[in-house]
Amino acid sequence: MSKKDNNKETSDEEINQSFDETDDLEKKEKDSIEDTEETENSLEDLEEKVLRAQAEVQNVRRTAQNEVLKARLYGSESLVKDILPSIDNLFRTLEHQDEKTKSVPSEGIELVIREMLGALEKNGISVVDPKNEEFNPDEHEAISVVENKDVSPNTCLEVTQKGFKFKDRVIRPAMVIVSKK
Repeated sequence: MSKKDNNKETSDEEINQSFDETDDLEKKEKDSIEDTEETENSLEDLEEKVLRAQAEVQNVRRTAQNEVLKARLYGSESLVKDILPSIDNLFRTLEHQDEKTKSVPSEGIELVIREMLGALEKNGISVVDPKNEEFNPDEHEAISVVENKDVSPNTCLEVTQKGFKFKDRVIRPAMVIVSKK
């Protein structure tokens, strides 16, 4: 074998080796690109999960704040519900008292009622007394309907029990007798 042949073989081997190295590099590059794409996709998924978790935490925090606010605003509602029967009894005492004998001093009862209602009003509780007003099913409860041509239909003719509201919430609807034609 001559030097020329020997060089040719070496050169063919080098070329083949160079092709193999190029193929290996291309495979490594493809693998690297795929790994990079997978990593980017994984990173995007993780970023989305983090954003969702942050939004959920904000929603939970907002809900908790609303619940605490409602507890502060309406926490004493049960106390008011327990006091209302006593106020009703005072009103009944005044309404059914014999004017001539006055077994209980009406001025004292009126004073107690005014003080109790004043204390309730300071705390956002108002009396619903709809006499001669139009019937409102959100604040009134009709216990009877009476035919009366002197007033317009759906007018509260008589209030048998006053209602109470705590800010915008009805604690107890007023019990009323309503007119009809």
